[in-house]
Amino acid sequence: MKLLLVAAGDRHLNVLGFHLRPLGFAIEHLADPVQAVSRLDEIEPEAVLFHAGDFPRHWKPALKVAREHHTREELIFILIAPPDFELEEAAKAAHLGANGIVGTDLTDKKELYRLEELFRRYRPVDDKRTVTRVVPGEEEALAFAFTHPARRSLVAGKIREISIQGASFRPGPGSVVSDLEPGCRVPVCSLKLADGIVDLSARVTRNRAEMGFQFLSFEANGRSRLLAWIEARGGRALKNATAAQPAAPSS
Repeated sequence: MKLLLVAAGDRHLNVLGFHLRPLGFAIEHLADPVQAVSRLDEIEPEAVLFHAGDFPRHWKPALKVAREHHTREELIFILIAPPDFELEEAAKAAHLGANGIVGTDLTDKKELYRLEELFRRYRPVDDKRTVTRVVPGEEEALAFAFTHPARRSLVAGKIREISIQGASFRPGPGSVVSDLEPGCRVPVCSLKLADGIVDLSARVTRNRAEMGFQFLSFEANGRSRLLAWIEARGGRALKNATAAQPAAPSS
């Protein structure tokens, strides 16, 4: 899939290349929004990532032109929006046919995964990775707890990133976990999903500011419940984003 990045500088190129090339993306960058619009037919991108903060006067005409020739399914058009991007502008973007909006900090895993989810929603991607990773949002925070295998004390905290194979975990204040070295098995763990608690066993893969866990085994149906939560996450994010936006202005 060819992605056209329209941004004033190349600050996003490295992070986009690192995360999107495994999905089968080839990335082309243009720093001139007028040239980007005039060359759409020549470049033939399947997705456009347009920096509305860099070009606040150009993104609406560019999106309008794109939609005159291509549907949302034919050409994915995503805006990079600055922190001061107003809700009225977001409503205009939806009205003009934008596929979605992401923030400017693309080093933030939440923004990167949101971008990936938007691509997956509209196009199949050739993911060379075998695992889908999710960074839970504030509205869907995942609680995780385990029994310290030596101290038998309870350690609780929040999941920072999760896949069907493992998770990054931040213990709560006062947790004593410094003695858990990589490779240590933790047989008694609990993950709180929307539909209840999933019991599992895990192995420590790292122990720094955040802990890394590899999931080893699940209770009956536990793995399928976690997989269902991960796969439904894109729909939840879209529903939450839609609810947060005002109604689009009538034409």
